[in-house]
Amino acid sequence: MITTATNAVSPLSAVISYQLLAFFPSLNDQASIKTDTPTVRNEFACLHTLVIILNLSSLISLPLLPRQKKETRELVAKGEVSKWWGSYAIGSALTFLCYSTIVTFITVKFHDVYGCYKIFGGGGCSEGESSTAALCLVSIILLYCYGTSFYLSYLPILRGKHKFSWQMFV
Repeated sequence: MITTATNAVSPLSAVISYQLLAFFPSLNDQASIKTDTPTVRNEFACLHTLVIILNLSSLISLPLLPRQKKETRELVAKGEVSKWWGSYAIGSALTFLCYSTIVTFITVKFHDVYGCYKIFGGGGCSEGESSTAALCLVSIILLYCYGTSFYLSYLPILRGKHKFSWQMFV
């Protein structure tokens, strides 16, 4: 199950990582990386730290996964069905699949035309190009990921419907 989840989000994580490059302009071309200045090193360290934090923060989603085969079988045996959450999961998967496919296609096929746009991870086509669109896209994706985990796992704890337990993470 973990391998499936990892493989399912790999294209999306690659797209997000390229969009994060919009906030680190010194890392956008090989010439500036080759200079190996303190600015390039600092930006690389910041980007690498950010990626590590994002990877570690994915652990907060562990309570969403069934623990073992026994728990999964119990969930199936109960026969609990939610059309809304099923639609939400399928819609999310399709949306992110289409999004990552479109962005990947545009950046590979039309790199010479659109590769400089910050929304695709470039350094910007003009001096004053805003990073707002890239920031909004990354923010929406992170809000979706963390918001879903919070809503399903932690909000019931805050409302007193469930008790917090470290066993949620094991």
